[in-house]
Amino acid sequence: MESTGQYWLPVFNIFTEADFQIILANPQRIKNVPGRKTDMKDAEWIAQLGRCGLIQSSYIPDPEVMALRLMTRRRLSYTQKRTQAKNELHNILQRANIKLTGYLSDIFSKSGQSLLQLFINGEVLTLENISDCLHGRVKASPEDIRAAMDGKLSPVDRQLLDDSLDEYRFYTTKIGKIETAIEHYISEHFPDTYALLMEIPGIKKQSAAVILGEIGPDVEAFHTVGHLSSWAGVSPGSNESAGKSSHSRTTRGNKYLKIALISSGGTAGRSKDAAFSALYHRMAARGSKMKAIVACAHKLLRIIYKVLSDRVHYETKKPLDCGHNPKAL
Repeated sequence: MESTGQYWLPVFNIFTEADFQIILANPQRIKNVPGRKTDMKDAEWIAQLGRCGLIQSSYIPDPEVMALRLMTRRRLSYTQKRTQAKNELHNILQRANIKLTGYLSDIFSKSGQSLLQLFINGEVLTLENISDCLHGRVKASPEDIRAAMDGKLSPVDRQLLDDSLDEYRFYTTKIGKIETAIEHYISEHFPDTYALLMEIPGIKKQSAAVILGEIGPDVEAFHTVGHLSSWAGVSPGSNESAGKSSHSRTTRGNKYLKIALISSGGTAGRSKDAAFSALYHRMAARGSKMKAIVACAHKLLRIIYKVLSDRVHYETKKPLDCGHNPKAL
């Protein structure tokens, strides 16, 4: 069966309940030769590959893992939509020549949202109502804030500003609710594995949840650490022709897991952990901090494989034996 969007799920569930052995194939791996394309020809081609044993089955997680995966991916979707709303709001302020970001590090803080509400309500800006909006450790004076807010907002801009701020608040609430649901679900189903992942440098709560949702509580579906690295998309690319080897871009893989690993790899590389810090600074010294972060992400995944396969704790002073080939990192 070819995995196309979400359409394979209902059929897969029906046949699985009927005790059929289903092989779910990645469409990128079973492409037919160029020519006239029809559904019938595609079905014949897939059947021919299946008879020859040339179809590699995709990883299908257990229902418990799939449920967590759906929640973590939904959280990512909410986060991206909130970021889009924030960017749109920044664009409106920039277009209106309003320079609040020069005095507020975060215009979505309590003070920032109160000041934005003045624009939305169409109020006349005075030192008094600006002072009432400032909370916490805002160092700028009301006079500076008023000067920064001296822009030109049209009625349409005010409406768009109101919409963007509503979207930001809406998705912030959604993110909070689903994060609570994720934490509760993990505490019920994967508390031990979650605790093991949280011991690894660079891995925070959100990243640990994503790793659990994408890989699962064990690595039985992946025969080697190289298999997992390639599936995650952090494996170093390598091409060989005429006896010569050359490096290439990292492999394509699971984008959700890759995002979490890259984020955690950057955090680990800048942490106080000796192994990750040494790798990051050695690679960064060659001129590419992004390559250093990817190298840390690859090392991180190798450690995750070791921790989940052997059910051992990560030791900061004695990093796990994850291979002795520095080029593989």
